[in-house]
Amino acid sequence: MSEKMSISVRELMEYVHRGGSIDNRFRSSTSLTEGTAIHQAVQKEYGEEDEREVHLAWEYEFDDITLNIHGRCDGLLDSSRGPIVDEIKSTSKMLEDISEESFPVYWAQAKGYAFIFVMQQELEEIQVQLTYVQKQSKEKKRFLHTFTKEELIIFMKESVNEYLSYAKILLHIREQKEASIPELSFPFSSYRKGQRKLAGAVYQTIQEKRNLYAQAPTGIGKTISTLFPAIKAMERGEQERIFYLTAKTVTRQTAEEGLKLMEGSGLSLRSVTLTAKDKICFKEETICQPDYCEFADGYYDRINGAVVDVMQNNTQITRAVIEEYARKHRICPFEFSLDLTDVVDVVIGDYNYIFDPRVSLKRLLPEHKKKTSLLIDEAHNLVERARDMYSSTIMKNSYWRVEEDWVETNKKLANSAKAVRKDMEDINIESAESTIPDIPGSLEENLEKFIERAEAELKNEHEGENGEYLLDCYFSTQNFIKILSIVDDHYEFIVTKSDSDRMLKLYCLDPSSVLQKVTETFRSSVYFSATLSPFAYYKDMLGGEENDYILKLPSPYQSEQMEVIIAPLSTRYKSREQTADKLAQLLYHQVQKQKGNHLFFFPSYQYMNMVYHHFKNYGNIESVQQEFGMTEERREDFLAQFITGGRLAGFAVLGGVFSEGVDLRGDRLNGVAVVGIGLAPRSFEKELIKSYFTKIGKPGYDYAYVFPGMNKVLQAGGRLIRSEEDHGIIQLIDDRFLQSKYLTLLPEEWRNYSIFR
Repeated sequence: MSEKMSISVRELMEYVHRGGSIDNRFRSSTSLTEGTAIHQAVQKEYGEEDEREVHLAWEYEFDDITLNIHGRCDGLLDSSRGPIVDEIKSTSKMLEDISEESFPVYWAQAKGYAFIFVMQQELEEIQVQLTYVQKQSKEKKRFLHTFTKEELIIFMKESVNEYLSYAKILLHIREQKEASIPELSFPFSSYRKGQRKLAGAVYQTIQEKRNLYAQAPTGIGKTISTLFPAIKAMERGEQERIFYLTAKTVTRQTAEEGLKLMEGSGLSLRSVTLTAKDKICFKEETICQPDYCEFADGYYDRINGAVVDVMQNNTQITRAVIEEYARKHRICPFEFSLDLTDVVDVVIGDYNYIFDPRVSLKRLLPEHKKKTSLLIDEAHNLVERARDMYSSTIMKNSYWRVEEDWVETNKKLANSAKAVRKDMEDINIESAESTIPDIPGSLEENLEKFIERAEAELKNEHEGENGEYLLDCYFSTQNFIKILSIVDDHYEFIVTKSDSDRMLKLYCLDPSSVLQKVTETFRSSVYFSATLSPFAYYKDMLGGEENDYILKLPSPYQSEQMEVIIAPLSTRYKSREQTADKLAQLLYHQVQKQKGNHLFFFPSYQYMNMVYHHFKNYGNIESVQQEFGMTEERREDFLAQFITGGRLAGFAVLGGVFSEGVDLRGDRLNGVAVVGIGLAPRSFEKELIKSYFTKIGKPGYDYAYVFPGMNKVLQAGGRLIRSEEDHGIIQLIDDRFLQSKYLTLLPEEWRNYSIFR
């Protein structure tokens, strides 16, 4: 009995026929939306007898493997000489630079569809056409060839033969996984309180292809309680892949540890951890060009061997493993990790690989998304991250500088930059910061023209500051155009002017609709956090729908494990200088009352420094401060000072790297103080958010300020109790904590508080 595998024509041909180097000097990754729009524009020109998006499939038996080769052919055109298979490709290259031989992999893909059609229809020959569409100009260039049935049979046989050894490796790995999952048990002797309920909810959600919003308290073991059931849900074969998405490096490590635990319990599957390009790049500068980087040069000629090697010898492909094999095979570590996402079972990485339109994985095909579930850790962070991802800015002076730099050597480029600059100058606003109802009608056209001319110039070799500046301006323009294409009534156009510059921003007030459009293409999404409260707010902001599941688990810890104190002191900006010394006394009193290590969280660095100065006057207590812009190494040094049996006062910033995802168990942390209710300072953008939600009948002030602010408070307080053995003190310092609006947002286990008098 032969083994069965399913593979798309595109995947098969890319594996076998791609080659050459990575060259990102002016590569613009066409989004799925852009590519679809370009395809549809070409397809609209088809005749009445022509077919579009034709599903094709063929079972190809080779040795002891049956390959189900499938895909959607862009077009089947009718002609006097018989049918034509049309393959459409959008490109940022100038059409005059594209020849028949430019992209062998595209011909291979088109021939793959032609083979299936010829076999199904029992034809003796068929015409195959490649249609290139220039992204900016929308001009087309076509190449047409006729292939006999015999030629296509030989071509497919050679392609499948080339793929066969790799297919056998993938099949062996799949068999190991499928054998291990049914026998996999929870990797601990028992469930903590709430863990079984969370795991059951995740499993049911994925089985039913629905979404889940889960608030699971700190210390419950959210990572293992979501990963374990998600992996068990692979047993039926309906789900093939899991993306575990996080906002921070430390939570990625926790996911890796969870997989390692399950591997110790018999699990056999492959995972890869994605690391940002600028962190994992081997070179001094992240320049992805074959003449600069030996790891980019010839990358596609060596990548297949590297993938086979690492998949055969590793289950958890962490950053260290990626770096080891990338050096061994002389390939780019970042692109290597992305290529592995096509074949592993679990992908661990930042939110942006799925949600950010500028860097999301374009390789995720719709048929794979339907069999992929998303586990979104610390999901409360995604609201603000999404606002950033779906907003974009351009600066007038960027174009002015390009205009000045290139006026002598490239007048067309300089003139296109000048046109954008003038459009921005012509926007009339009375104040320094204002909204406008729409962008000038000519601006979008001029931005497109600038991109086209910048791309043409960037094909030339440019060293020095001018070339780098043009590249930066090009990418920011490209991002702006990309976001502009999704702008709707959830956006505002903001113009900010100063004496020397002008900024135009596409500001996303409400990211919910864009997030919902992203997640609806996947099988299932599980949003979880210790602080997903109030539920109505987070479900609304993350694009939730009426039939989505919600789950709120009680804390597994006893209220006796923590003493909660509210100190009604004003921490408002105008009161800070007057109350700084009193605040330092409160913190000193806490250190005296509760022996051990403490972390104090402040709304700003300035306020932290002010109080720290006063605190140093109270006794000789060892203390440490968070520094602005700390490196990962410095952050680790900071946390390493919190040792069991120590007596350290740490001063940190609320909402910063130490107020989330930090796990100082046992006697490494004995007390926390949160200064202020976490409200962001009033700003033009926050006021726009407030007005927007008020207009649509929601509590605008709470959406803009209160809920995000209190989330920071809850996250910071959650650093204290991390296990059943932990005890300590939480001090909430602000008189507003006693107002009902804020009291109702405190966790149940914090409400048995005393008031410091």
